[in-house]
Amino acid sequence: MNCSPSRIPEPAGKMPEELLARLSPQITDRMGLYFPPARWQTLENAFCLVAMDLGFQDPVACANWFISTPISRELVESLAVYLTVGETYFLREDRSFEIFTDEIIPEIIRKRGGGEQRLRIWSAGCATGEESYSIAILLARMRHFLHDWPISILATDINPRALRKAKEGVYTEWSFRTTPPWLKERYFEKCGHNRWALIPAIKKMVDFSYLNLAEDPYPSLPVHTNAMDVIFCRNVLMYFTPDLARKVVERFHRSLVDGGWLIVSPCESSQVLYPQFKAVKFPGAVFYQKQSPGTDPQGASAHEAQAWSATRSVEPLPVKERSPLLKSVPALRTPVPQGQTDFEAARSLYEKGLYLQAEQKLAPLLPPSRQNIRETVLMCHIHANQGKLAEARQLLEQAILADKLNPGLHNLRAMILQEQGDDHEAAVALKRALYLDQDLVLAHFSLANIGLRQGKHRESRRHFAQVLALLDRYRPDEVIPESDGMQAWRLREIIKATTAGIGQGDE
Repeated sequence: MNCSPSRIPEPAGKMPEELLARLSPQITDRMGLYFPPARWQTLENAFCLVAMDLGFQDPVACANWFISTPISRELVESLAVYLTVGETYFLREDRSFEIFTDEIIPEIIRKRGGGEQRLRIWSAGCATGEESYSIAILLARMRHFLHDWPISILATDINPRALRKAKEGVYTEWSFRTTPPWLKERYFEKCGHNRWALIPAIKKMVDFSYLNLAEDPYPSLPVHTNAMDVIFCRNVLMYFTPDLARKVVERFHRSLVDGGWLIVSPCESSQVLYPQFKAVKFPGAVFYQKQSPGTDPQGASAHEAQAWSATRSVEPLPVKERSPLLKSVPALRTPVPQGQTDFEAARSLYEKGLYLQAEQKLAPLLPPSRQNIRETVLMCHIHANQGKLAEARQLLEQAILADKLNPGLHNLRAMILQEQGDDHEAAVALKRALYLDQDLVLAHFSLANIGLRQGKHRESRRHFAQVLALLDRYRPDEVIPESDGMQAWRLREIIKATTAGIGQGDE
């Protein structure tokens, strides 16, 4: 988001202070943005403009409607346009990017040697995409280190107009200020006066999605926010209330694998905001690392940080097509059993992000059989959130041998296959799941996304339409079973945003 108060023209009318005092906490609750009295003028200006957008006669009526009605996605998104601004450019705060490429990525490569080689990055508050595309460009320049690594770059924001611009990948000279010439010359093509289009090889590396850090559930398998190696969230937390900032940081902690990194802006560094993390001090920056359970978070010296990387510089290479993106893992629809103390304890630990402890608690209830499929499914989710995809897949293979006609197991296996970059086998597994149960919402959703990635637009639209038809059976606020808390309206919004750019025929 990189959200700072928009520079909005002075409005014609005034809103009562009493109304602004009621409105401010509502904006905080629904959008996560903090508007104390010193910033009420910005809030008033925004409602003057959004009232015109939505057809209200005055901002007072619009504000009263916002306060008195259930959450309106239309209004939240309209406000986001005026209350947040994507003040960003390529390679902004370049010291953070230097540490990312010279220290963090080489350390991940070293630790993954001989294991599962995959990389998951999240740009939380991506604005118009300059940060997330900067990450993609830097990783493309490291392809000789990341050969055959599946790479996922997720970019999310609350501002839908900013996301649309990001997906277009077209920028003006203003986005390249302070940027070295090689970036524009090598990775962009001129497409008009003062307009530059990102080359397709880089554009394909980033998945953009709407996400409200204040409201939406994460980590979440269906929306890709699990098992992250690095989370960029710069110039976002500073505009949240302290309580909300702590809540978001806790969710980020759960979204990262052990050893994963949270990268914030220098002005957001704090000794109290990140107690779950180990503060690692680099020259000119402080990053925050998630430690294994039982490790006492404490600061690391610059000498320790610099000693991690054996590769201090990265030789530029031509851009190559990326490996298939990792995708999310919708879960098996299965109820939590009653009277299963160990299972429920493990599930509670999992929901708190204590994955290792949950795994240890659940392990005695395995190996799988027809009597403990739910334990197997939970263990697969625990593995997936730790990035242990091979273990999750092996466990599912055993479970399917014991219960071949369970559609949820085939669906979950397909989601693991997607995270491993095997869309073909995932599609086969999803079709098996739908043969056994044609109403699996998330199976249709996954097939639609696979078709979209493969350019099969007609097939993709058919599955998206099936999802929408199935969602008619749910209330807007009803949670889709085993979707990590995703509500029906949220899935509709994702489909709406995704299908907006789909062509009419197969490519």
